Amino acid sequence: MSSSRRICFIVERQVGIGSAAMAIEPHVRSRPNTDWTDVTYTQPGGLIERLRLPARLGGPLAGFLQTGAALRRGPFESLFFLTHNPAVMRQDAVARTPTLLWTDVTPALLDAQARDYEHKVDSSRLVRAMKKAMVRRTLHRASLCVGWSEWARRSLVSDYGVPEERTAVVPPGIDLSRWQLPERSHKTGTPRLLFVGGDFERKGGRALLDVFRSHLRGRVELDIVTRGVLQEEEGVRVHRGLDPGSAPLLDLYRNASAFVLPTRADCFSIASIEAMAMGLPVVVSGVGGIPEIVDPGRTGFLLDPSDGRELRQAVESLLADPEAARAMGLRARLVVEERFDAKKTAERLFALLSSIAQKNKDAIKARASA
Repeated sequence: MSSSRRICFIVERQVGIGSAAMAIEPHVRSRPNTDWTDVTYTQPGGLIERLRLPARLGGPLAGFLQTGAALRRGPFESLFFLTHNPAVMRQDAVARTPTLLWTDVTPALLDAQARDYEHKVDSSRLVRAMKKAMVRRTLHRASLCVGWSEWARRSLVSDYGVPEERTAVVPPGIDLSRWQLPERSHKTGTPRLLFVGGDFERKGGRALLDVFRSHLRGRVELDIVTRGVLQEEEGVRVHRGLDPGSAPLLDLYRNASAFVLPTRADCFSIASIEAMAMGLPVVVSGVGGIPEIVDPGRTGFLLDPSDGRELRQAVESLLADPEAARAMGLRARLVVEERFDAKKTAERLFALLSSIAQKNKDAIKARASA
C-alpha cells in the first residue's frame, strides 16, 4: 500500500457540480495523503482533440484517460467519485477499493426532467436497459452511495436497489470565508431582485420577467446573471461571463434585496445556498432536492414553478415587509453556517471515507484469521 497517497478524489468539474468541487477542494488538498484529479471530459491539445472525434465519443474517452491517470498513482486506501459518471468507467477499481460515490442526481431522476434539461433519453429500450445495468452495477460495487439530498438518496434505493445501509446524505457546501454576510440594516433605495441561472429558460427566467413586466417594473430593479441571450430593458440589467464566486458576482449578491429562482427543473441549487449565505431571503421552486434547502416562511418561499401567481405573491410579501425579509435572510445565513459550510461538508466526507476504509481493513483481518 502506498504510504504517500491514501485517498484518491476523482471529481467532475461541470456547472453546479464544479462549484461544489471547488468549495471542498482546498479542504481536501490541505490534508496529507490525498490525491485530486479533475475530470473535464476534454483533452486540450491532446490526441482526442486532434482526431476531432464527435463529443459523444471524445468526451467519454477523455474521461476514461483522466480517471485512468489518477488511479495509476495508487494503490489507494479509498476512492472518492463526484459523481457516479466517472466511476462507471472504472468499475473494477470501484470493486477492488473501498469507494464513496457522491452525486446530486441519478440518471433516472435526470431522465424524468429530460424535457426541461433538453436531455435526450435513448429511444431504444435495450440501450436504456444496458445503461441502467451499468450504473446499477457500479452503485452496487461501491461501499457507500451518498446523495446531495434525500431526494437523490431515495432514487439510489428505489431506482437502483442500493441497500439503505449503504446510502447516506451529505449536502454540498460553500466557502463561507468568501460568501460573507454584508451589512444591510441601513439599506435604502429601490429594492433589487437577483436571478442567477446559466440556463435562462430552464431556471425560470422567462416566468420572472413576465411577473416583473406585469407587476413589478418601477417598484424593483432586476439583475439577471445568465449565459442566455437577453436584451436589457427598463429596470433590468443583464450580466454575462461572471465566474462563480467572482468579485462582480459577490457585489450583486451584496446589493440585492432578495434572490429569485423560479426554476422549472433542478437537482439542487448552489446559487440559492450562496444567496442565503449573503443574508438574502430566497424565492425558489420546490423541485428536486431544493425543498431540503429552504424552510418555507422562515428562510424563504418554495414555489410551484408553473404558478406565476405564487411567484408574484412571494415577492410582494417581501416588498411589503422589509424587516421580515431581512429577518428571513439572517435566519438563512445561520442555516448555511450549520448545514452548508464547505469545511463541514469535507469533514463529513472524510469521516465516511475513513469508515469504509476501516470496514475494509476489519474484513481483511477477519478473513486472515478465519
